[in-house]
Amino acid sequence: MNSMRSGQNDKAMEVVDISKNFPGVKALDSVSMSLARGEVHALLGENGAGKSTLIKIVAGVIAPDEGQMYVDGEAVHFSSPRQAFLSGINVVHQERNLVPTFTVAENIMLEHITERSAQLIDKRAVYREAEEYMEMVGLKVSPFRLVEALSAGQKQMIEIAKALSAQANILLLDEPTASISLKEAESLFDTIRRLQVQGVTFLFVSHKLEEIFQIADSVTVLRDGKKAGPTQSLRDVSRAQLVTLMVGRAEETRGYPVRDLAEREPVLEVRDVRSTYSPRANSFKLFEGEILGWYGLVGAGRTELARVLIGFDPATAGEIRVRGVPARIAEVSTALQRWRVGYVSENRQEEGLFLPHSITRNIAATIWSRLRTKLGILDVRQETQLAEKYKAALDIRTPTVRQLVSTLSGGNRQKVSIAKGLAANPDVLIMDEPTVGIDVKTKAEIHELIWDLAQRGMSIIMVSSDMPEIIQLADRIIVFRDGQISGELQNTKEYEPMSKRIMALILGETDPVADHDTPSQERKEWKP
Repeated sequence: MNSMRSGQNDKAMEVVDISKNFPGVKALDSVSMSLARGEVHALLGENGAGKSTLIKIVAGVIAPDEGQMYVDGEAVHFSSPRQAFLSGINVVHQERNLVPTFTVAENIMLEHITERSAQLIDKRAVYREAEEYMEMVGLKVSPFRLVEALSAGQKQMIEIAKALSAQANILLLDEPTASISLKEAESLFDTIRRLQVQGVTFLFVSHKLEEIFQIADSVTVLRDGKKAGPTQSLRDVSRAQLVTLMVGRAEETRGYPVRDLAEREPVLEVRDVRSTYSPRANSFKLFEGEILGWYGLVGAGRTELARVLIGFDPATAGEIRVRGVPARIAEVSTALQRWRVGYVSENRQEEGLFLPHSITRNIAATIWSRLRTKLGILDVRQETQLAEKYKAALDIRTPTVRQLVSTLSGGNRQKVSIAKGLAANPDVLIMDEPTVGIDVKTKAEIHELIWDLAQRGMSIIMVSSDMPEIIQLADRIIVFRDGQISGELQNTKEYEPMSKRIMALILGETDPVADHDTPSQERKEWKP
C-alpha cells in the first residue's frame, strides 16, 4: 500500500463542474467535489440522483461531457477503467463482478495473476497473499473454494478484498455493506480506519445513514444530478438534515401497527425440511396475509431455505404443505405456476433480472405463456400494458418501459424485480433483501407496498439483514443461526426490547422475554 506522500489536507482527488447527459436526462449538472487524502468521504442521494454516474466517470467507465478531474493535483482524462486503475483508483461495485468458476483466491488476486501471465505463477504464493486480504475483511472460507458456491454476502467480501489487493490510493466503495453482516461490516470499518492512517482515501456510497455517521468524515449530497448544498463535515449535520437534502423534504417514517393473526389459516407449512445446501431440519408456518420476517447473519441459512421452497434446491427430506395440500416442489416453475409461490431474489444482477433487456420484457418474463396468442405469438400489446401498469403502481422512474434495465438505478431495478414477482400474482411471495442498496425514500415506498400486499391477503416472507426493517414491518420474526431456525418471536414493534430478543437468539442465548407475553395491539410510534 502506498504511504501518504504529503500533508493530510492535500487533495487526493477533485472533480470540477462535471456534467453528463444521457438521452432524455441530465444525469449530472456541474457537480464539484474534492476528497482530502486519508479521508472517508460519503456520497449520498436518492436512487437516480447521479451517484452511480459520478462513480463511473471517476472510475473511467464513461467520460464526462463537461468538467475536469484531478488526481494528486494533476489533470486526468480517463478513457478506460484500466487508466483509472493505473492512477490508483479502484472500485467495489454494488453488483458483484467476479468469475464464478474461479476460486476465492484467484478472484482476489486476479489482477496480479494477469500481470504475471508471461511468468511461471507460484500458486502457493498467490494463495498466501489472498489469505492476507481475506483476513483483513474477515472472510472465513477456504481460499480454494469456487466463488459460485458462496453466498451473496461472501461474494461481496471477496470484492472488497480484491480491491484492497490492488494497492489503490483511492477506493470507491459503492454500497459495500449491502449484503454483509453487522460483524463483517465492523471488520470492514476497522480495515478502512487502518488504511486511512496510511493515506488511503475513500469515496463511500451507502443508503445506511447510521453507518455514514459511524465511518465518514465528510459528506456530499446529490439530488436530481446536482449538489444539494455544500460538502459538509459529518460533525456539522444531522440525520434529519441529510434526509431533507436528499429528498427535498423532511423524512416521514410510518409506524405499522401490531396485527392479531391468530384466527388466520396457514398458507404454507414446512415440517422438518432439509436439502443439499440446507441440511439441518427446519419447520415453520406462514399464515394468510402475514408478513413473516426472517433475520440472521450472512450465511445463517435464510436464503438456502428460501430456495428449497421455490424448488431451486429441492427438499431431500421433510414435508411442504400449501393450503394443507402436500406439495412436491422440484422446479421454480412448479412453485410459481402450480403452487403460486413467488420469489424476488437478493441478487438482482445475476438472478433477478435480464439486464440487457427492456423493463417490459423483464416484468412479463414470468407469465409469457399467458401472454401468447392462439398462434403462440407473444402479444406485445398486453406485455406493454402489463409493464405500464407496474411502472405506475411502483413508480418506476423511467421515460419509457422500453428502457433497458441495465440503464436503471439500483432502486428502479429493484422495483422492476418486484414487479416481475408480482406479475405472476402469487399467493406467497418470498422477498430476499427487498431494500438492499436503495435510498430512504424508495425504501419507504417498498415498505408501503409490502404492507399493502399483506393487507390485501398476500402472504410474505421477508428475508432481511436490516433489523430495524424487520421490526418495523414483520408480524412474526424467525431468527436463523448456523443453518437452522433458532427461535420465533411475536413482534411487538418496540425496537429496543425486540432487538435484544433477536440478538439473544443470534448468539444462542436464552430469550430475555417469555414468548407467551401478549403484544399490545395499539399502534406504536416507530423509533429505530
